[in-house]
Amino acid sequence: MSDTSYFAAFKWVYSHLQSFRKKQFWLLLAAMFIVALFETGSLGTIAFFSSAVTDPENVKSSKYVGVIKQFVDAEFLNSSKGLIYSSGLLMCFLMMVKNVLKALSKYGMARFSAAMEAHFGGLLLNGFLRLPYQWHLSRNSADLINAVQWRVYLGRNFFQPTLNIFNDLLMVSIMLISLFVIQPVVSFTVLIVLSSAACFIYKVIREKIDRTAKTSRNYQIAINKEAAMAIQGIKDVKVAGAENAFVLKYYDRAIPLSKIFGLQKMYADAPVLILETIGFFMLFLSICILLLVFDITTAYMIGTMALLAVTAWKVLPAASQILNSLSSIRNSIPFIQTLIEYVEQIESELDGKDNKDIRPLSFANAVKINNVSFAYEGNKADTLKNLDFLVRKGETVGIIGSSGAGKSTLVDLIIGLLGPIEGTINIDDQVLTPTVVPSWIKITGYVSQSSYIYDGTLAENIAFGIKEADVDRALIKDCCTMASMNEFVETLPEGIDTFIGERGVKLSGGQQQRVAIARALYRKPEILIFDEATSSLDTKNETSIQKTIYSFKGSQTLIIIAHRLSTLEKCDRVIWLEKGMVKMIGSPDKVISLYGKDQIENKGWLK
Repeated sequence: MSDTSYFAAFKWVYSHLQSFRKKQFWLLLAAMFIVALFETGSLGTIAFFSSAVTDPENVKSSKYVGVIKQFVDAEFLNSSKGLIYSSGLLMCFLMMVKNVLKALSKYGMARFSAAMEAHFGGLLLNGFLRLPYQWHLSRNSADLINAVQWRVYLGRNFFQPTLNIFNDLLMVSIMLISLFVIQPVVSFTVLIVLSSAACFIYKVIREKIDRTAKTSRNYQIAINKEAAMAIQGIKDVKVAGAENAFVLKYYDRAIPLSKIFGLQKMYADAPVLILETIGFFMLFLSICILLLVFDITTAYMIGTMALLAVTAWKVLPAASQILNSLSSIRNSIPFIQTLIEYVEQIESELDGKDNKDIRPLSFANAVKINNVSFAYEGNKADTLKNLDFLVRKGETVGIIGSSGAGKSTLVDLIIGLLGPIEGTINIDDQVLTPTVVPSWIKITGYVSQSSYIYDGTLAENIAFGIKEADVDRALIKDCCTMASMNEFVETLPEGIDTFIGERGVKLSGGQQQRVAIARALYRKPEILIFDEATSSLDTKNETSIQKTIYSFKGSQTLIIIAHRLSTLEKCDRVIWLEKGMVKMIGSPDKVISLYGKDQIENKGWLK
């Protein structure tokens, strides 16, 4: 959507609600209508009570009391004190019931709006996580995080104000209808003046609100992106001494944003202040008209004045709230437009691809790469070309090649994160399709060069993505043993329940890799893939991790990618990739020897 109007946004949001939420929405509207009736009734009793206190004799003989006597045989209405007491008690009762219902209605509206935030935040997060890995490669992660956080604009800044508008419109409409019945001329005059003023005010400032809202959104995107870059790359920032540079970039966007927020607040409050001023002038004018034009009794005059006053007391803030809610909605539209675009992307990307019919998979013989080619989106040249080989069950296969040869891309294809543009990947005789990938991933263990360690306990990081209640602590300890972590775990103050810090800052590089290996083992994989798992380690840690990796040889199918030739010396076979193609497949002695000579001849150094 290039330009989203309020009605288009509301229609889109409503269409994406669950069916039970749609029913809740209409139940809320019904509740608002009932509250509006009680609100109007309670205000009417205030005016009636005011007249009864001021001139009870005239009120007793009025047509309103006469109507009540037709339905209620109440002797107390014939006395002044009885009339005052009864009207006062009725006023208090209706006010109490109205406030209880109003509180419950407000609770329902707030809860419903918060539920909208949860629903659409979950819709976005679920969609982002299920989108193909290649889609994420061309997106900025900070922008996706912003989109999920902007769910508040849809709930608190869009749907909540929308419900407030419905609520206030119902209340104002019922009150004005009641006022028309009692004093049509004055009511019509007040309505025309106030509605005209409100429309004019909103039309004048609407363009300014839209412009500042879009500017605010763009500044917030830029600020969050700069903050994410600085915090996520804190080590590089400090090494480069770039703290001031990032702070200055932040202020270059944050200072203008403060001015934008000031303007937004002023534009949002201006209609309320102007309308309130006009409203009280109209109240004064209405009283003057009643005094100068109409011949009315004191009781009727006081009752009408009281009704006008309490109506103004409720209608003016309600009208102001409607304008304020509209301003809030206008401010949220640019953010909601971004959310709509993301959801539509998700729906478009997953349309017909999100097959819930996950097919089972067994791995008994080999992983077969059949004439596979692959190219990233936007790249004309193929990253991989016509690859054809197999990895047998229980075999340890090394993959070697210079930077850019396509090694990591090949691994992503074998795992199922990417799909070939030509050829197939077969697990035994079954093609690795989107319906098979979930089953394949469950039996695949993957260890990268820099595995993600989050701010949790060691146990939580090993049982990655598993609910705490479902964590198998015995299995975690077994995985730690297999990953040669027992000595390290014994040094932790709380064992596997020790917090190890975001990105594993409390761990050494070797310890982080062992955590990643234990995580891969927790899934009880039938194939283990190590993607440059030792390239960032020193010689001592590299040797130790290599020993751990090869401890699985024979019991696991292993695929090992490495730059260092020594890492692959114990493999059964080594595949040499060059410029996205298989240059050679053979024994480690033969392939490593020729690869080493090639590096010396072409690069002048040995990896």
